Amino acid sequence: MSRRTQGSGFTLVEVLIVVALIGVLSTVAVPGYLSYQARSRRAEAFMNLQAVARSQVSYFAAKGFYHGTGLSYPDPTPYGGLGANKMTWDAASNTAFAELGWQPEGRVLYSYETNTPSVAGSGCTCNECFTATAFGDVDGNGLVSALMYSHPQDIGGVLLECPSRTFPLWAPTRLGTTHSIYDEVAINRSNDEF
Repeated sequence: MSRRTQGSGFTLVEVLIVVALIGVLSTVAVPGYLSYQARSRRAEAFMNLQAVARSQVSYFAAKGFYHGTGLSYPDPTPYGGLGANKMTWDAASNTAFAELGWQPEGRVLYSYETNTPSVAGSGCTCNECFTATAFGDVDGNGLVSALMYSHPQDIGGVLLECPSRTFPLWAPTRLGTTHSIYDEVAINRSNDEF
């Protein structure tokens, strides 16, 4: 008598269950991974804006006013707009920030500007304030995001400030409140919630 043994392997049902589980896991993991990538790209703007703010404070101590670039640099147009592609810090960018003594290391994902009362048409409501802004679209959703460092002027308990210039935005607010965030880098959620 010969005994027939079953071959080893997976049944079709077992394979379908594994494929379904992989599909469910990927629908959860992929958006989280994309969000993680955008957050890591955003770190560039946080570090650079903090450096710009320190440079502005030093510049003010030496000159008695803050330095404004007016426009944002580098110009993203040759790169097809803001996105996940890095842009070269070009000669125009160097010129705009040279007096301030700031320059990022290498290529950048964001376009940077500083706005002060000395910039024509600045919209500033103060005489001694500045706003440094980084514009980008690191999550690739087509909406321009802004990270800002807003330094107001306190006149008798009233805080006066400068908006960003390229996209007129005032200081970011704490999530769920109307309280403005000053003297630290924060995300302005007016354009993009990222």
